[in-house]
Amino acid sequence: MGWSQADVPAPGKGRLAMTIDGNRRWCTFPDDRVARPLQKPGIFEKRNEVFTFGYQFTVAALRRGQADTPLMLYESPVFRTASWIPASKLGKNTKSAPARPIIAGEGDPRLRPREAPKGPDTPVPFWHEVYRCVTMPEHMDFDLDPGTYDVYMAFDLLNRDGGWVHRSIGYLTDIRVEAARRTRLDGMINLARGADRQVELQSAAIEPEATASPAAPGP
Repeated sequence: MGWSQADVPAPGKGRLAMTIDGNRRWCTFPDDRVARPLQKPGIFEKRNEVFTFGYQFTVAALRRGQADTPLMLYESPVFRTASWIPASKLGKNTKSAPARPIIAGEGDPRLRPREAPKGPDTPVPFWHEVYRCVTMPEHMDFDLDPGTYDVYMAFDLLNRDGGWVHRSIGYLTDIRVEAARRTRLDGMINLARGADRQVELQSAAIEPEATASPAAPGP
């Protein structure tokens, strides 16, 4: 069977056809930092404290010989998972009671620094649960100049300081793209139990050339 018109690359280009396997689900969490500070013994970890303020999915490529010119093939919208709102809107406008003098030995938990009291206008993070998960499409097509490419896909996190960091990334190198040909790129995005997320680019191969449609029989 020949290619359909939609399968034909643009003139002079090759088609990079990325197929995504798995359940194609990716979810983030209020505290999705790659490296968390070590918790001191006896101190309860604030598991619900919000550090993740958004995420974005991207696909990029580097053409061999042009490493200083990365190509952004796809860039999703930024999904905002948290925002700063006044403490009064969360009912957190009560101030702590004044500290009283205490007598305690070194290491006593009562000697830990107290949290600064929150006033009604103090900004606090509010988590938007509805935006924490996304489902990716099964297929994405990119028309590229012939050459050899390294391809990367990544989910990046927006942290509470306004900076971006990689959270999950997959890549594959030495991918050949030829004019008027299709290169199939197989990937995997899969959400398992808990925070176990699989984001991979697994293999690439140039597909066989399309066969011409048989000529219509003569009269």
